[in-house]
Amino acid sequence: MMFGQTQLPKATHQKHNCKRGWVSMAGTAVYITWVTASLLGGILLMPFFRPAGKRVTLAGFVDMFRRYWLHIALVFSIYLWKDLLDGLDRILMANTHLDMTPFVYAIEGDLVLWVQQTFLNDMLTFVLTHYYVAGYMLLTYTASLYFTYFDDRWMADRVLLSMFFVYALAVPFYLFFNVRVTGDHIPEMQALAYHLTPEIQTWFTRIDPFTNGMPSLHIGIPFTVWLGLHRWDHDERWRKYRIFVGVYIAITAFTIIYLGIHWFVDIVGGIIVSFLAVNLADKYHAWLWYRLDERTFNARLAWLLADFNNPKRVLSGWMSRSVQWLKTPSTTQTGTAVMLLLATTGGVLLYDATHQDFPADGVTYPEAAAGADGWLVALDADENGNLSAVIIDIENDKTYHNNLDLNEDGNQSQWGVINASTEVLISENHAVVWQGYRIITLKFSNPGTHAYGRTTGPLYTDLALLDDSNDKQAKLFAIDDGVVIDLQSTAPYEVFTSIPDDDVNLIDGEGNSLAWVTESSPMTANILSLDGVQNTLSVQVNATVDSAKDEQVLALTGAIVDYANASITGISFDKNHLVAEVNLSAVSRLVMVNLDTGEQRIIGDPLFPVANPSIGHGVVAWQHKWGLNSMDPNDAELDWDVKYHIILENHSYQLHTEDEFNQTEPQVMEGYIAWLQDSGGEEPPEVIIYSLEETFEPYSSRTLQIAIITLIPLLTIWMIQRQRENIDSTDEEE
Repeated sequence: MMFGQTQLPKATHQKHNCKRGWVSMAGTAVYITWVTASLLGGILLMPFFRPAGKRVTLAGFVDMFRRYWLHIALVFSIYLWKDLLDGLDRILMANTHLDMTPFVYAIEGDLVLWVQQTFLNDMLTFVLTHYYVAGYMLLTYTASLYFTYFDDRWMADRVLLSMFFVYALAVPFYLFFNVRVTGDHIPEMQALAYHLTPEIQTWFTRIDPFTNGMPSLHIGIPFTVWLGLHRWDHDERWRKYRIFVGVYIAITAFTIIYLGIHWFVDIVGGIIVSFLAVNLADKYHAWLWYRLDERTFNARLAWLLADFNNPKRVLSGWMSRSVQWLKTPSTTQTGTAVMLLLATTGGVLLYDATHQDFPADGVTYPEAAAGADGWLVALDADENGNLSAVIIDIENDKTYHNNLDLNEDGNQSQWGVINASTEVLISENHAVVWQGYRIITLKFSNPGTHAYGRTTGPLYTDLALLDDSNDKQAKLFAIDDGVVIDLQSTAPYEVFTSIPDDDVNLIDGEGNSLAWVTESSPMTANILSLDGVQNTLSVQVNATVDSAKDEQVLALTGAIVDYANASITGISFDKNHLVAEVNLSAVSRLVMVNLDTGEQRIIGDPLFPVANPSIGHGVVAWQHKWGLNSMDPNDAELDWDVKYHIILENHSYQLHTEDEFNQTEPQVMEGYIAWLQDSGGEEPPEVIIYSLEETFEPYSSRTLQIAIITLIPLLTIWMIQRQRENIDSTDEEE
């Protein structure tokens, strides 16, 4: 059975070079263009929105930063917190799969889809995509700029603090109430903004986890500004600006629905957190800005540092007031205790939920590892470089060690081989360690027994391990000079005639099936089932994407995506799917094929390098260098990270935040993913095991139990205090 492949027309080298500068500029300039347009737009609109009697001068900007630098820093700290919490949210989603989108869809249905399909228009999509980003920046900049530049401290104290509170109130929803964008949930819905161009798609993918729908900050922030103006602008000096913000909110509400980003419920959530934020700012602005007033901040700091006794006096006074505050219990103190208890418990659970991986026990310096089902086999080197196999039964938490009589340097000089590579192959019931001329078999049915080894005649170029259906015998196949050899045959070096090709360069095994690729058909993966009647399935893999993305690969790497010389360099498969790693010179891509229907899709980002796919139990894992710009790399993009894809959900999850650790050779097991992690010499490498199941450590369970028990008396005390305070208040009024 063959599945057809279409290829993009091969452009000439001259055409690629002509476009290269434009693509590179577009990839780096789109964000700068939005920022610049927003800043210039905000400045150009200042004369129109300025209060009566105010002027716009260049010197005013210097005074603005001098008088309001803490106000401005408070608002723009949101962007710093967002980067940190978005990374945390990606890991939390990967570990817990907390997805509330189905509940939102149950409420709304296809209402957002009707809006998009009714107004769908290419020009409207183009305009609103840029408006979605640049308009939001413009609103944020102007709200921070106008009140501070025109020295309206009354409004600046309240509105800027309200904007900060909006994001603070949204954080728990973003972490624990994940709602996906509509274009990622409704099949017919398109995420128009995210896919306008490859450059914009990459930018959005870099900064947005696509799960922070509820509440919408594109509504929450501007509605907070509008509501604050409505509440605090008593003399109507900002009337024109309030009307402008109101119009912006109306257009933005339509925009975020039309572009396939937000639900109507997200808009409601944005309005609610805006109302809460404005009320919090009204209550706490005086307390905060009395202490952080820029006009007195430097003087207070100078006084504090002028005499060593001054900090002691401040600390002593603060402690004395705190003790006095605790001596007069009321709903304020009890409510604070409840909030601290909830925050502490939530922090412990959040830490546990974002730390679902652990190092494998019994492995001190791993060289390689492989996993299948509930077994993990790692090669461990001692101080002399001698290798042993560490066999880990993950479910039963047992570890076995086997000496291999091999050295990590791969020196087999007695057979004329120096520095032979060492690999581990694994199946359901067996593992094989292969180094040069040595093949050593391990049996999981008796993992503590001495490993059985053999010495091969020829030096094979690849090896595949299968499991016999009776679970007693491991089947080994090898490639010798392009020909597949059956190593279980009674005749030595017997050619496996079921595969007649003489130019095989890659083989892999799964269960009782064998897959291979030939040099003459480098984009065709063949699978032979050895159960009963032997059947062969041939799949022609298609790794093409649209030409715009290929142009962006050219800008990122300086090399052309070479479809004409594409080749499969790695395969992993199970009964239902095959994943092929395709080398396209400029980049490598992963293509997943449904073996029943022939449907093919690219998983991972087709713009960036991927390697070492592993599939099993409905999960695909691989290593990638997402965001790598080979023309101008940074350290955080140079290391490999592990990502995994749940086939049934059709969603991929990132397992790591940005770091400088190399996570390589991921292995999918039943309920787990394992990989090698190397810090680059600072610490010994580790084998890391990640649990796909949501589990809480005992300390988290105990923390939750203690919190629930403690909440009962605290809430009871709070209600009694509240009733007493209400009675006292009524008596005073009478």
